Amino acid sequence: MMFVLPALILMTAAQIGQDRVGGPQKPSPIPIAWEIKFDFVDLKRLEVESPETGEKSIYWYMVYTADNTSDRTQHFFPMFRIVTEDLRTMESDMGIDPFVFDRIKELYRKTYPYLVPPNRAIGKLMSGDDNARESVAIWSQIDLDVNKFAIYVSGLSGERRFVRNPSYDSSKPETVTATGSDGVPYEKTVNPKFFTLRKTLKIPYTLPGSPNTRGRAEPQRGKFEWIMR
Repeated sequence: MMFVLPALILMTAAQIGQDRVGGPQKPSPIPIAWEIKFDFVDLKRLEVESPETGEKSIYWYMVYTADNTSDRTQHFFPMFRIVTEDLRTMESDMGIDPFVFDRIKELYRKTYPYLVPPNRAIGKLMSGDDNARESVAIWSQIDLDVNKFAIYVSGLSGERRFVRNPSYDSSKPETVTATGSDGVPYEKTVNPKFFTLRKTLKIPYTLPGSPNTRGRAEPQRGKFEWIMR
């Protein structure tokens, strides 16, 4: 079943708060920044056999449509993360094997005829229904054996909020010089004065059954909501 988030009134200003990190941060009840209308199909499990090796692998995926309802082109760069109840975080795979996407595309060829791979979904997204983008978030080789988890989708809104870091220590430097994997030095923030929270869609799920059977169970969706994260 597909779920639709209604298009919201768009503004250009970002909200800047001075709240301290504490309880859950909620977005403004009235939209104060651009937003992408986001339609999605609930998370699915897929077993795919490699055409080269014949080995079978398990993937999880979420098909979606992104529609820019603002009056200007937006840079669309969604981030999909699964966070389990034991706080494991798993990001979707942008470089998924083409045969996995081809299998999903075939399953949805009638309902999502313009489906594009994850790496082709990002970039400039022009306004208007005719420019809506159909794609899929895919997770490879993940073990969903927990009872509860949530998918967090960011990059759908320009709303952000700055909150004070309660652990900030004015006697220590905010940044240090670190060396990247390419050997190039860069400034790494280790003691920020503020954290930046962004409006994010939270989609909670439960998996019924025991740890041994949950990997094959159908995820049951709870009530999705916007949060600041």
